[in-house]
Amino acid sequence: MQCIIGSTGPVLAMSTALYNMADNMDVPFLSFNAWVSVWLFFYCVVAGFLDFTRYVRLATRFTDEIFALLIVSIFLMDAIGDPFSDVGILRYASPKHPSHEDQEGNPDYSYISTGLWSIIMGVGTCGLIFFFRAFKFSPFFCNDGFRSNIHDFAVTVSVVVWTAIQHFVFEDIETETLKVPDGFEPSFSCCDSSCTTSFPNDCPDQAERWGTRPWIVNFGDLNGKGWVAVMAAGPAVLAFLLCYLDCGITWHLINHKSHKIQHGEAYNYDLCLVGLFNFVNGMLGLPWLVATTVPCIIHLNALADKDKDGNFIEVQETRLTMLFSHVLVALSCLSFALSILKLVPLPVLYGVFLFMGISSLGGLQFWMRIKLFFMQPSRYPELVYTKYMKKSRIHLYTILQIVFFGCVFAVQNIKAIAIAFPFMTFLCIPARLYFLPRFFEGWELVVLDGDDEQKKEWVDAKEDSNRAFHLEDDLEDGDSSQKEEDSSENADIIE
Repeated sequence: MQCIIGSTGPVLAMSTALYNMADNMDVPFLSFNAWVSVWLFFYCVVAGFLDFTRYVRLATRFTDEIFALLIVSIFLMDAIGDPFSDVGILRYASPKHPSHEDQEGNPDYSYISTGLWSIIMGVGTCGLIFFFRAFKFSPFFCNDGFRSNIHDFAVTVSVVVWTAIQHFVFEDIETETLKVPDGFEPSFSCCDSSCTTSFPNDCPDQAERWGTRPWIVNFGDLNGKGWVAVMAAGPAVLAFLLCYLDCGITWHLINHKSHKIQHGEAYNYDLCLVGLFNFVNGMLGLPWLVATTVPCIIHLNALADKDKDGNFIEVQETRLTMLFSHVLVALSCLSFALSILKLVPLPVLYGVFLFMGISSLGGLQFWMRIKLFFMQPSRYPELVYTKYMKKSRIHLYTILQIVFFGCVFAVQNIKAIAIAFPFMTFLCIPARLYFLPRFFEGWELVVLDGDDEQKKEWVDAKEDSNRAFHLEDDLEDGDSSQKEEDSSENADIIE
């Protein structure tokens, strides 16, 4: 479903916080969420017409990469093993994993075998994707076109290969598969016509479900508390900040000058569309959509032509790839496609998430500077900040960025305060503008946090200054030599 609606980890955290609020107020979550979606739509439209998105341009690499690393960390935790939930391939090694509990009473089932094989499948899927993607700059195979196709379809081929291995080689080992409904319908099954209880959890003695909930959420079902519709405007502010930051920072990252994208920006238009679609999703009882940072970066890289050093040469700017991919996703909702999706082992999908997280780390300067802590200084990569700044100053900047990242990460994962997560992320922007200049010189922030043009201007000015300084020294040395010669000649004349 994530591919259809474009949800992210922060959206899940926000939805969890709203669910807890609805539970504390004793109102149905879907109705409360729908009213929050109404207010969210209103805020997005107002912000779009007032050009509120211009402030997202105040976000620099400092804020962008904190948010990007947060999204990447969610992908990696969901793939490897989330300490806050039961997801991740390493979680299969625990006998208390829900998938093992479903097999209780099966004498042929071994959670150790399932756990080990699940870990192998997850890591193997990720490794095979990287293996295939490495062929793009490989000297093997007949031509560039063939190598490019292997690179472009690496994910699909790896998923098919490991799914086939599971079903034809290790079919005796039970593994968790993708949970897919039998038909395209709301997933909430009701015990009776009131549809306030869930089948079969709330009615285990009932043989069959009464039906599913309606497609459209009942906005009036607030348990007699009409004031909730107005009160929803409060948490909708935080939901708006989340959508604003999630989308704005993703757009900011994608439209970076180093990517050499030619098409213009449409931040306000996109924000209004996000508000509209989230209103529709709230009305249907679906999670909200946002600009998913990691998939967007991967999509950008898939359309880009790069040199061997990873620098962008050009980007094939088209919307057809996303159109076709979402048409295929829509077709996957048909009954015959749903039966095929049920064959995909869940550890294989964890392997895809692991690949998405790892592949996105390489483009983050934040992650590069974290690795500098463990590098020999003489082996630092040749970058502007490593060339002109002291290593202690680089490390200080990285430590401060880690502190802000840790605060955002902690707020997101502490349920009691998780709803304040969007506001905590927003605070990173003024912190960069007003707090960091107390610790760093302006030129240091330029080489660490500026865009490529600012860095180039500073480097050119620095080199011009150095040339002028050396020229002045040469002139002074020349004048000193001339004075010594004149003094020597005068001494000879006197003698």
